[in-house]
Amino acid sequence: MHEFAIAQSLLEVAAGELRRVGAERAAALRLRVGSWSGVDEQLLSEAFALLAEGTPCADARLVFEQVRPQAACRACGGRFEVVHWNWRCPPCGGEGQLTRSGDELELVAIEAEGPQ
Repeated sequence: MHEFAIAQSLLEVAAGELRRVGAERAAALRLRVGSWSGVDEQLLSEAFALLAEGTPCADARLVFEQVRPQAACRACGGRFEVVHWNWRCPPCGGEGQLTRSGDELELVAIEAEGPQ
């Protein structure tokens, strides 16, 4: 279960950032998670809560933003969301080309509390 390794990495990054800005604890960590990332948000939340006990992130919540794969139409240049592996452009039916992979996992923000 790679969610434990991800949770550990999140905790390490958050702890470093909290020290850097002089904050006491984290209230939330905001993540962008691609729908093709293979990350189970529930398992990641559970692993994070378990590993965060006794740390400045003990009460922090994980806030997920789901990122869906995006494609660009080779015919009309339009952009669209890839749904159910359908790579056809909805307006014109042209073939789509991947522009964003949908497998990202990014820590985009840490909400900190305490002296700063």
